[in-house]
Amino acid sequence: MSGPNPTPLPWRVLIVDDEEGIHGITRMIFRGYVFEGRPVELISALSGRQAREQLARHGDIALVLLDVVMEADDEGLRLVNFIREELGNAQMRIILRTGHPGFALETDIIVRYDINDYLSKAELSASRLLTSVVVALRAYRDIGNAGQQAWVTLTDQPASGGHTLLGQMLQPLLNEAASLNQRLQQFDLNPMAQDLLLELNAQQARLACLCRQLDERPPSGAPVEAQPRALLNQLMRTLLPLARTQRRLLDYRLQENLPLRLQLHADATAQLWLALLEHVMNTAPQTDLLLTLRYHRQAATLELLIQGGASPADTDPLRESYWRDFGRAYCERLARMLGGELDLLSLDPASVWVSCSIGATRTG
Repeated sequence: MSGPNPTPLPWRVLIVDDEEGIHGITRMIFRGYVFEGRPVELISALSGRQAREQLARHGDIALVLLDVVMEADDEGLRLVNFIREELGNAQMRIILRTGHPGFALETDIIVRYDINDYLSKAELSASRLLTSVVVALRAYRDIGNAGQQAWVTLTDQPASGGHTLLGQMLQPLLNEAASLNQRLQQFDLNPMAQDLLLELNAQQARLACLCRQLDERPPSGAPVEAQPRALLNQLMRTLLPLARTQRRLLDYRLQENLPLRLQLHADATAQLWLALLEHVMNTAPQTDLLLTLRYHRQAATLELLIQGGASPADTDPLRESYWRDFGRAYCERLARMLGGELDLLSLDPASVWVSCSIGATRTG
């Protein structure tokens, strides 16, 4: 006998506005509203400070309905930069709502800031707001699905070679794990279970990347506009469980003038960085690591620099052998395919200094 169906997770929408009446009207419009079988949960913030607190408390906010003028004339725009640059969240949808249309031209705001829609409160109807929210939630859903698919494609069967059978054997297991993972996300999990689910996601990504290293096919698809910081944040989230297990410090810094967006092979870049840092962490398990991301304008390359140094420690001979026979060649080959190079100035338990560059064109 099957148990009751789990309550579907809501679409979380953050309302940021210093006018309490706007919160009330918005709640009236969305009272009992359901999109794709999931209710819409509204979270309120009356200032930019409260909004930052809610963003820290809820990591699955899909959409922000954001006022421009609050405690400061540009507080809403500051919050946009906080979400996109400091949090590195490119998936969350942002709709600006303003009662001060003369504050800035609509086209200027859309061009300069990474927002997804711009609405004037004076001209805003219930149907217009509902339409904008539905479009934003669909985009949030599609971006999430595309991100999951990007990791799934890492486990595609190798085109040829002696490791094809291994790929065939692992593929059903990885697909089943991904399916179970998606089912778990539909439950209203407690904080401990959510943390375990995040760790499961990280382990799946690492395993998929390991399998992909047996594939010699070049990265497919054309370069796309991507946010380097968001890619680096994804890398850190994936490797955080491993860093905890190894009791190491893993931190990063960004070049001050690093462009917000670059044209590059985003999926292949994420794959290269994950494979490289995975090998570095398993070759020098006791070394605290600092990642530096910088852009070289004249060469049009994005460079990831990995540095570290600590007390020497014995490394696993099996992992050293794997790096020597597979990992290093894979990372070097993929870096060349992406228009860059891998430079291992030093890679041992006491001193780590690895530079990896890829081709990237500035777009904003």
